[in-house]
Amino acid sequence: MGKLSLRIHPLFFVFGLYFAAYGKVFSFLAVTLCALLHEAGHAIAAEKRGYKLKRITLMPYGAVISGDINGISYGDEIKVVIAGPLVNLALYLATVASWWLFPETYPFTETAATANLGLFLVNLVPAYPLDGGRLLLCTLSRVLKRKTALKITKAAGIIFAAALAGLFVFSCFYSPNVSLLFFSAFALFGAFGGGADDSYIRIYESVEPSGIKKFKEVKTIAVTENATVKSLYSALDGESLYRIFVYDRRGKLKRIIEPSEVPELIGKRSIYDTLVSR
Repeated sequence: MGKLSLRIHPLFFVFGLYFAAYGKVFSFLAVTLCALLHEAGHAIAAEKRGYKLKRITLMPYGAVISGDINGISYGDEIKVVIAGPLVNLALYLATVASWWLFPETYPFTETAATANLGLFLVNLVPAYPLDGGRLLLCTLSRVLKRKTALKITKAAGIIFAAALAGLFVFSCFYSPNVSLLFFSAFALFGAFGGGADDSYIRIYESVEPSGIKKFKEVKTIAVTENATVKSLYSALDGESLYRIFVYDRRGKLKRIIEPSEVPELIGKRSIYDTLVSR
């Protein structure tokens, strides 16, 4: 299984220094923690569909996942995209609800509630690579070519960045809002950044028999012939090897897939294909 790596965008440090200068280090750390929980939502939703989060990038306004998810349907991609904001929304609602039961916790949890609500709302902005931008990309990709949809989405991000920069200039005549400038830079970097190395990777590698350095348990799974690669992933724990018994609709054994065959078999198929050819 590929290791999860963490990358920190340069603007993250700049934004951290800005918060530190104004004595808001705790708020900055709270946003960072909530952002990591946000990404955990993406990771869980992705793994349920046969993919593993490859990299988390900490940005000034949270953390992001960039890049395409090769082979996944737009419907499943949308589910992966919205999982992150839904985690923040759930945490915000849970925190607010706790104030009714334990009002004394309000002073200690207000920052967390604000951070989660902020991340939820910010990630709805249709600017790539925010989740709102990814959602726009998926929606456009249903009717346009992916490259065309990506260009439109990034153009929307550039327009959004320009609007934020304009608001920052306007704020300078009254009370300068540096946050607008940081957010503008973030949206601009998102519009021009992103690469193939920031994508999801398939998790079938976790059941590769080669390179075993210690004892591994071999588990047996029984499935029907119409079982898909996607449904198989829900049964894999990433630690064991698997022998799969495939039965037809009449309950007759059709094929036995040995552990050594599993990685190659599901690695060559789309997650929406059946395990065996009919």
